[in-house]
Amino acid sequence: MEAKQILLMKDVYKDFPQGDLTVNVLKHINLNVSEGDYVAITGPSGSGKTTLMNLMGCLDTVTSGKMIFDGEDVSTYTDNQLSDLRLKKIGFVFQTFELLGQKTALKNVCMPLSFADIPKKEQIERAEEALEKVGLSDRMDFRPNQLSGGQKQRVAIARAMILKPRILLADEPTGALDSASGAQVMDLFSKLNEEGTTIIMITHDRDVASRAKRRALMKDGILSSEDTALVPLHRSGEGDEHES
Repeated sequence: MEAKQILLMKDVYKDFPQGDLTVNVLKHINLNVSEGDYVAITGPSGSGKTTLMNLMGCLDTVTSGKMIFDGEDVSTYTDNQLSDLRLKKIGFVFQTFELLGQKTALKNVCMPLSFADIPKKEQIERAEEALEKVGLSDRMDFRPNQLSGGQKQRVAIARAMILKPRILLADEPTGALDSASGAQVMDLFSKLNEEGTTIIMITHDRDVASRAKRRALMKDGILSSEDTALVPLHRSGEGDEHES
């Protein structure tokens, strides 16, 4: 049975005003991600990777083109609709962990559950289970400054997965880690993917990217891949009507 499509970007552009000019940051973006995929997107600094991640994570909207997320066209969603979608269907892991320093690992992981109006008792039970899954059952009451970089990232992964999102987006997840901690985090991503989690990862590290099932390259705002099922070929003439 064919895997269900989770994310489809069709001839997407993203422009930003810069004074009297308009800068085309993303051009002709075509991307197809199915349930259970593990995709790594690489590329040099300034190539548009972060802008692409913001679109995929519904943190920003496209200038033109279509973006279908889990069967819904989100290209014209309101801010409230996008916020609701992010909470329920997208997990985020960042290079800088984004943990609250005054809260324990357990309370950091509980945060998305509180926004989703989950009862307090269930929040704690689910957060304990999530931390156990990432190997931190003995660090639940530790605050971020008491944890190593690798442990902080595993707390962040537990938090990202707590609401069982449709997709996990990771932006340079090993960028702030030493090689040993980075390898542990990548092992965890592989385990999550084997269990069915759909993952898209932005990374500059080709060794990290090699752990993914499929890879794409971002360069000068254009996404390319040898895997045409992942990045459909752009046909001549399509999207040429784009206006800045």
